[in-house]
Amino acid sequence: MYLLIALIFISKISLEFIPGIPYQSSNIIFQHGMHPYLNILLCLILGGLFILKRLLRVSMQTSQQLKLYSFYIFVFSVYLLTITWLQILFLPTNDSVLVSAVASFLSVFMIYLYGKYIPTQMTPERFVILIQKITVILCWISLVLLVTHSATSFLGGRFVGIFKHIPHMVSTSTLAYVFSLYLIFCMKHTRAQKIYLYASLVAALVALVMTGTRSALAAVIMATLLSFLFFKSNTVSGKFFKGTFLLLVLSISLVFGERIGDYAIQITRGEKSVGYRAAQDGVSSRWEEVLRGYDIFQENPWLGKGLTSKFQSSDQDAVGAYDASKDPHNLIVSAGVLGGWGFVVIVSIGFIGIFILSLFRLKSSNPAIQLLAIYLLTQLPIIFIYHVHISLGGIADRVYWLVIGYLALAYLPKTAKPNNSVTELQVDNKYKADV
Repeated sequence: MYLLIALIFISKISLEFIPGIPYQSSNIIFQHGMHPYLNILLCLILGGLFILKRLLRVSMQTSQQLKLYSFYIFVFSVYLLTITWLQILFLPTNDSVLVSAVASFLSVFMIYLYGKYIPTQMTPERFVILIQKITVILCWISLVLLVTHSATSFLGGRFVGIFKHIPHMVSTSTLAYVFSLYLIFCMKHTRAQKIYLYASLVAALVALVMTGTRSALAAVIMATLLSFLFFKSNTVSGKFFKGTFLLLVLSISLVFGERIGDYAIQITRGEKSVGYRAAQDGVSSRWEEVLRGYDIFQENPWLGKGLTSKFQSSDQDAVGAYDASKDPHNLIVSAGVLGGWGFVVIVSIGFIGIFILSLFRLKSSNPAIQLLAIYLLTQLPIIFIYHVHISLGGIADRVYWLVIGYLALAYLPKTAKPNNSVTELQVDNKYKADV
């Protein structure tokens, strides 16, 4: 289970900075890192064994999820499999039947593995701490590589760190920052731990700024503000962080408030850049992508074009054949392209559902669940302006389904209290409803 979570990030690491590592070698290495086929194979083997163990009830320490959520992902999966076979039967395509069928199976497998089985086997507290440790370490390594191997740390003028592509660095630095807030507000630490924790928070923020991703930067700012509102700060470090941050914000607002406001407006208009990224009008560029995606959707609005529609239909290597111009960067339009009007309805219902669920979980007595609700709420605008996340190979795809799976927990299992935690998280043997 721990390896499955670590694999989310390991599969996207690039070892280009190590001399002698080839760009591609058979089905083992691709883009100086783990080949996608190897990643899928490991996920299938480890995930299959994990699911089998769960189904055979070898492990009895489980949580339950909301029945409505379980029903939803069942309907989601059945529709995805059904529409794929209808596309195979009725749509002309250069893709083989096997490729389309395997793609739909892997999507369903990912949803159940990360959205249902793992969240019922690992406590929310342990999950948050594990993700925080992994992502913080990767952020530190990325910043070290910025100094030692700067040539491999930037891609198109934007910071990529130790990863193959920019979105992976964005996802990792965002997770490192937001999940660190849980440790700051909800756990006690020694002085050395506090120094490392605050330094890690700054490191994650610096890495994120250098990616030049405005939406992710806005998300972490909102996550910080929501953490201030919903965490009680029982720890000295949490109170210190709140007081220092509020004082800093107040001071900056008084001195530079007008300039900051103008700068924020200029960023939105595309008149100013973030980090090393060139200035770009975010509103108009996103709208152009919506229109482009809608045109693709109109080509077959009832059946859609399938999960492989974002890849080039050619003799090129399928692994490297992703075509961004065929990938609608909008959740609803993307759903229509993948599975037609039926998928639009299902995805729209799911999006509204996770918004309501996240709001409800903000009132949870479990601070780890609160943190996950804050994370997902701040990510919803990003989810909406991108695409449907159902790929077994993506960082964001797997993390989003993990977080949704945890928010969908109906009951919390009896767990040991985390080390140095100041919050009582234990419940009785019969499970205590977290509502």
